[in-house]
Amino acid sequence: MLPRERVFAALEHREPDRIPRYASLTPAVLEEFHRRTGAEDPAAYWDWDIGYVGFRRPDPLPDLKAIFGRYFEGRGVEWVLDWNLSDFPPEWGVATRPAHYYHLSAPLAPMVGLSTVRELEEYPFPDYINDWQHDHLESEIAQLQDAGYPADGSVGWIFQTAWTLRSEVKLFEDFYDNPDFAAALLDRITAIRTAQATRLAEAGVDSISINDDIGSQKSMILSPAMWRKWLKPRLASVIAAIRRVNPAIHFRYHSDGWYVPVIPDLIEIGVTSLRTVQPESMDPIEIKRRFGAQVALEGTFGLQHDLSFGSPDEVRRVVRAQCEGMKHGGGWLAAPGNGVTPDVPYANLAAFFEALNEYGCYR
Repeated sequence: MLPRERVFAALEHREPDRIPRYASLTPAVLEEFHRRTGAEDPAAYWDWDIGYVGFRRPDPLPDLKAIFGRYFEGRGVEWVLDWNLSDFPPEWGVATRPAHYYHLSAPLAPMVGLSTVRELEEYPFPDYINDWQHDHLESEIAQLQDAGYPADGSVGWIFQTAWTLRSEVKLFEDFYDNPDFAAALLDRITAIRTAQATRLAEAGVDSISINDDIGSQKSMILSPAMWRKWLKPRLASVIAAIRRVNPAIHFRYHSDGWYVPVIPDLIEIGVTSLRTVQPESMDPIEIKRRFGAQVALEGTFGLQHDLSFGSPDEVRRVVRAQCEGMKHGGGWLAAPGNGVTPDVPYANLAAFFEALNEYGCYR
């Protein structure tokens, strides 16, 4: 099978020739890959199955400090807002504070001082359709598909965008004390994500991804009832919009952590695949048993235990166990649950893909 056929089979609960696989490598891990292998592309080296497309930055790049600097005046905190240095989507005006751990840092919310919907309406939200570049999408998607790969396009976050703009504390306060502001903020973000997703669907992508962490290690970040009130209808509207363009398009949803109570809701609104089932928080085999006939599962290999602290043989055993428990009937794509960080030994990463070669075939 070609990768596109393989991924489609898995997402549609059919058994492909082997389990589709992919990973995301953080910068230091990518450097180690280059050093160890001499190869340029880990996707080609390890035979990954998904290709990606996305919007390109404006040209010329706007001056972010001139646009958003006033929102950080008097904060008394060192901050960075630069197209090449910010660890958060800079076009939204979310600054970075010095809090670096590997590739990670902490956001500084520009909207923390706002209080009214009128102030929110004056905020310079990004305009991906008019300001960003997307004329390349059709040709890049066609190239991927002609080469046998599925094209996935990501539209970022809704909930995470809201709290990185507003701060987690203020957003949760708004849910109770300033609901008009919370609704206006989430509606504006949803409209932008819908425009992005619709453009990607019109360009011909096979799937659209949204990353929106709603789970912590053993519980949800917000209650299921709060998620159903504030986030479910907005996510549903994004999915409905892309399905009006292409009813067959797949929708892949990422959240770390534990979010079992809302999995039936995600299935109800049309999510094709749960793009992370973090094994430190949820048992992937149990989730497969309960929901595997209705939604595909991905990202079932955790970064907090075997991949980081086990031996290569232990990694192989975990891969074998998941292959035995997860691959029946399709509906599974094998991948680490998040970006692979430098505390994952290279030998373990290599063992992961070697074990998938050994145990991940259907026939």
